Amino acid sequence: MIVPRGKPVHENLSTSYVNVAALLAELQVNEFTGYVSVEFWGYTGYVFLSRGQIVNAYEATETGVQRERQALDSLLSRSQARNGKVGFFQHPEEVIQAITGIINGEPVYRDLSSDFTNLEKLVEKLIKTGHVWYIEVLFEQEQGGGIIYILDGQAEAVVSLAPAAGGECLTALGKEGLALIYDRVSQGATFHVYRGTGAPTASIPVTKAAAAPPAGPSPVGRTSPVAVEEAAPPTLRVSEVHPLANTSPVVDTVLVEDIADSDDSPLELEDESIRPLTREQYAELVSLMGEVVHAVETGVTDALQRADFVPSFREALINVAPHYPFLDPFAAEFEYANGVATFRGKARPADFVVGLAQALRLTIADLARRAPEAHLRRHVETALRALRQRRRVEFERYGLEIATEEILAPSGG
Repeated sequence: MIVPRGKPVHENLSTSYVNVAALLAELQVNEFTGYVSVEFWGYTGYVFLSRGQIVNAYEATETGVQRERQALDSLLSRSQARNGKVGFFQHPEEVIQAITGIINGEPVYRDLSSDFTNLEKLVEKLIKTGHVWYIEVLFEQEQGGGIIYILDGQAEAVVSLAPAAGGECLTALGKEGLALIYDRVSQGATFHVYRGTGAPTASIPVTKAAAAPPAGPSPVGRTSPVAVEEAAPPTLRVSEVHPLANTSPVVDTVLVEDIADSDDSPLELEDESIRPLTREQYAELVSLMGEVVHAVETGVTDALQRADFVPSFREALINVAPHYPFLDPFAAEFEYANGVATFRGKARPADFVVGLAQALRLTIADLARRAPEAHLRRHVETALRALRQRRRVEFERYGLEIATEEILAPSGG
């Protein structure tokens, strides 16, 4: 996880001389906003504060990561060892909120590449949803990265770049930070997208440390190398995250009879006699279209001998979303992973099939353009033919022959 560098108050302090629990207690009393970092070989931990309230904690080791109370307890335990480094850094409240928003956020997409995704268009699309979003950006050509936070219909960012030889770390905030990220992603970057799990707040209520500020010297002082030994441990309360409602793994709210009579779609399935569909039939159709997507993925992978399908398919879904909003990756109604499709939205069967077919057609056209020597269409056609033969009855039942022909049609773009 990226933690953009804040304005240093103290850094490179030794755990041999700093009592981190006492330091946190003092920062709470002083209503500090920023973060405390603790580093050892193979270990990095952070505690994030907003107006003196500990709003979250995060630690990364060689074996995994921890968050919230577990991370805080572990960090306080480790910080009692010698030869570690401690620092604390100021950040504006909105930056701390963005960092903790990623820790608590719902991952929607990971590992989006700037090769396939236009970051500026992605941000514009997310703004239009009216939700809270966070995008973690990791640069490929230089050390550093940033976080774009979309709150109240506005996008801003915080970004930090490793210093050049003899220079200082570059940090930018707000609109300036966003412009810097847009400039740097042209050299290559990876994005992770998170949906905020609740309405943003200026600060998250926590219980303050029970004791008064420690008497005697400050836990970080130039005149005294010994930290205060007795201090009430800092306390943490994070915002409650409510679990999503229990949903079907394939079709959740849609009963196709409810929308079969709608006349706002210009597209129809080949065989009108099959409609209206029952919930079970729609579930079968979704599953079958998942197999179609998987067949295309198999053909692409066989042709290119690398896993380029999923990023290009995501980009294609974004491109068809204006006409088929239920396929918008950021609406999270349609998902495809590990050869299986799931759908938790409402769409006419015809729109669902044809929208996916168009996205697959764009995907094939994009990849075929970039690797003309791979004979990609031939491999995809072979994979689709095998699927049609294996699921002939179902293809005939839902009239999918035309849809698979549409997938292989050359793109008009």
